[in-house]
Amino acid sequence: MTDDRVVLVTGAARGLGEGIAIRLLRDGWRVVLADVDGASTTARRLDPGSDHAVGVEVDVTDEQACARAVAAAIDAFGRLDGLVNNAGIGGPSTPAHLTDPADFRRVLEVNLVGPFLMTRAAVPAMQGRPGAAIVNITSVLGQRGEARSGAYSASKGGLGLLGQCLALELAPDGIRVNSVAPGNMLTGMHRDHVQSIADRQGWSYDEALAGVRATVPLGRHGTPDDIGDVVAWLLSPDASYVTGQTVAVNGGILLT
Repeated sequence: MTDDRVVLVTGAARGLGEGIAIRLLRDGWRVVLADVDGASTTARRLDPGSDHAVGVEVDVTDEQACARAVAAAIDAFGRLDGLVNNAGIGGPSTPAHLTDPADFRRVLEVNLVGPFLMTRAAVPAMQGRPGAAIVNITSVLGQRGEARSGAYSASKGGLGLLGQCLALELAPDGIRVNSVAPGNMLTGMHRDHVQSIADRQGWSYDEALAGVRATVPLGRHGTPDDIGDVVAWLLSPDASYVTGQTVAVNGGILLT
């Protein structure tokens, strides 16, 4: 039971973020859905009465926008107990040494600096809240590099290490910080990645998708529900002694 606890989820208008928001609403959380666009529409769709969900349009690379998102949570619900740093972009599918520096920087700005800015804005509101917790959504590609994913892998690997630093720094305040590292999740971003493989190899999209799936020991792609379930646990009292950890949700792919 979460009573009236409040969580802010970035990148919540679609994909994994929407799945996380759905699970947390089901568990009784008040949820602030933050996204660069579509957050208000998604909030109304998930919670038509608007008693438990509000949407706020936020570019996580904008420090003032992050501060406004936290203020929106306080204005709507009077408190903030949890933060899920999920917003992210895929980046270019090019060899690192051939990647446009502007494209590389953009991935780092959204995927690494964005969670830093949002956490910086949220922590003062979370200090003193019993059971407060932060969950960062990283990636299997932040745990194991892959050719043509240099910018993305660097950003997600950095986010995982940032989470460990924050876990140590915020432990005296009772704020836990953990990461969830998804594997191959069937989202729009992953579909774009599969299409890039298909284009590069001269395969059909379905052939490329099947090829990716064949690398997963459990034999399927992940879903937003798979991630939402783990995030819900990490935010809950059941994980009250868990901090500084990365939970891999990847169907066993790191074992191959």
